[in-house]
Amino acid sequence: MQSVKVEVMQQEKASRVELLVRLVYWIPLVIVQIFLGIIAMVAFFVSIFTILILGKRILGLTKFIGVYVAYKAKMDSYIWLATDERPPIIPEELK
Repeated sequence: MQSVKVEVMQQEKASRVELLVRLVYWIPLVIVQIFLGIIAMVAFFVSIFTILILGKRILGLTKFIGVYVAYKAKMDSYIWLATDERPPIIPEELK
């Protein structure tokens, strides 16, 4: 199991232009998150039934759900102004 480390560093200066870019950049991020969330939910339920029936996990489904959770954490920290580091629109692990 991987651990997640979150560091939040506050900067005094804030850019108005960056905030406007963030508002526009937010739109494709949310659209991708919705689609990945639907796929992750389906993968989650398939994983549950696979574990119940076969007694073992499908590694690909578990990995995809982990990638989605990590992507959502990065995206949410960017949207909620906790970081200025822009997440990629599509997670790097899925490319």
